[in-house]
Amino acid sequence: MSKAEDILEKFKRSFNTPSTKDEKIKVVLVCIVISTTFWFFNALNKNDYVTRINYPVSFQYDEEAYVATEPLPTRIPVEVSGGGWDLMTRYFGFKMNAIEVKLETPDQSNYILAASLRPEIAPELEPITVNYFLQDSIRFKVERKVSSEVVLAYDTSDIAVSDNYVRTSEIRINPATVKLTGPSSRIEAIGDTLWLKERISGISEDFEDEVSLPDLPELVSASQNNVQVSFLVVRLFPVEISVPIELKNFPRGNWALTPPKAQVMYKVPETNFDVTDTTGIRLFVDYKQLAQDSGLVVQQEVLNKAFSQITVTPERVKAVKNE
Repeated sequence: MSKAEDILEKFKRSFNTPSTKDEKIKVVLVCIVISTTFWFFNALNKNDYVTRINYPVSFQYDEEAYVATEPLPTRIPVEVSGGGWDLMTRYFGFKMNAIEVKLETPDQSNYILAASLRPEIAPELEPITVNYFLQDSIRFKVERKVSSEVVLAYDTSDIAVSDNYVRTSEIRINPATVKLTGPSSRIEAIGDTLWLKERISGISEDFEDEVSLPDLPELVSASQNNVQVSFLVVRLFPVEISVPIELKNFPRGNWALTPPKAQVMYKVPETNFDVTDTTGIRLFVDYKQLAQDSGLVVQQEVLNKAFSQITVTPERVKAVKNE
């Protein structure tokens, strides 16, 4: 009698021997485990199994010249056939060395044929047989790594000074350019200008501070992350003057306006204020716009570009022809 049969016979005698109920249950469970184990090991000895495994691959390329814009595949699904023991060890990843796939010019083609790897994978899997690859090709996204010098600029809508103050100079950025490095498609999408986005508000004096570059696309890096930004700010000075209203396109005759002058209120930077300057703004009415009630809208022409927040009172006047 074989050893396995001896063991089973002993368990059989133990089961028939008077004992507690719990002991009998334990014996039954042990019998089930042993029979299942025998069946499992006997099944693994067969040689006609077919299954799918994922064979490991490693893509190699010049990382100084190229960059992967998506995670590279790490495994190739393959249908194989062979013995149970061999398939089990391969299924759980044992005895499978990753195949190195060298990409010489990965930016010129974004795939390789899976079948082209058969000569390298088949010997590694012996005695298992490779039936076929479950996908025709292995795709990847690798682009050439490029660098570009871009100009830095600030959107003035992102800069707000306090009430009654005004920015009086250009926005100076130092350095004026930065070098960006990354995948060619993402560098091209940025263009030749990189706009700074950091919000600057509540400024009531000359500004000079460090500002961070905006968030760059993934895999794109900059030669530096911060730049120096500065501009000048001055207080606005309120001015109120009385300006005569001129006549435009009026026919010959003695015309009079009621009132003949208008009060103009405006604000001007302190550095531009000149109490003697009364020529910075011109008011006029155009006869071609004369309404039936003889009313005319007072129009303005700002000659001094430093003037802002201009209001004119009254907004309408009447024109009367004196006989």
